[in-house]
Amino acid sequence: MKEPQIKHVVTMHQDLAYWGLGEIDGILTAWLALSPATPQSGCMNFVKGSHENPIVPHEDNFDELNLLSRGQEVKVDVAEEDKSSGALGTGEISLHHGLMIHGSGANTSHDRRIGVVMRFLSPHVKKPNNAPDYGVPMRGRCDTGNFTLCDAPRGLFHPDDLLLYEETRTEQAKVMMAGAKGNAEMYE
Repeated sequence: MKEPQIKHVVTMHQDLAYWGLGEIDGILTAWLALSPATPQSGCMNFVKGSHENPIVPHEDNFDELNLLSRGQEVKVDVAEEDKSSGALGTGEISLHHGLMIHGSGANTSHDRRIGVVMRFLSPHVKKPNNAPDYGVPMRGRCDTGNFTLCDAPRGLFHPDDLLLYEETRTEQAKVMMAGAKGNAEMYE
């Protein structure tokens, strides 16, 4: 969520650069707009065709206005003309590969920009060093042992769901913050 008139941004990055999964296929990010995501409200911008390239070098900047956990940012110049706006209306969805370079600007509008991120992975996806990962099976079989399989949430703020959420965040932080220099704390 981006509050109205907020200067916070999401710098241009590739998700796979810090998820600890390497350059893989079998993963898709879906971003569902729960409110309008416009250029004024800080919608995502994508670099066309960047998903066809390998992971590019990133650096952590820990800028207080960066909404990413480590301030991850590609160390390549992204020209404005190479960006494509991912503006969405309420209820619309965007899909992108983990290698897609993307980011979003500040919310200069008078409305909240609200979205939900969902990630879909093939059961063959595996974190290195057998790091734990969690997932809710959507369809088919997931018997590779690469995930701790979780049930759908039991209800709003159910105590068991909240415990699982904290366990998941703790394990994600170990992977996402590995090698970070600076104030390496997970987002709230």
